[in-house]
Amino acid sequence: MNRLGTGGSTDCLHCGTHVTQRFARVFGDENGNVHRCQACDSSPRLSRGSAAGKSVDTHVDPLDQPTRNSGARVGAVETEGGDGR
Repeated sequence: MNRLGTGGSTDCLHCGTHVTQRFARVFGDENGNVHRCQACDSSPRLSRGSAAGKSVDTHVDPLDQPTRNSGARVGAVETEGGDGR
């Protein structure tokens, strides 16, 4: 587990996806830990504190309903040329 300020990268504690230090600083907890990220949670939940480890009861947790879209980056295919292939 890498923390903000160690000079290393930062990873989501839930799914292990790399997140930027800026994301960790803005959305993470007071220690720079990211409990949820864009790959494993939705933007409305992240902005309400799920990335900082807070419980968010106002929006469905993707763990409770896995068929819902759980984030813009989930299942996204990385492309080399940006042409969608």
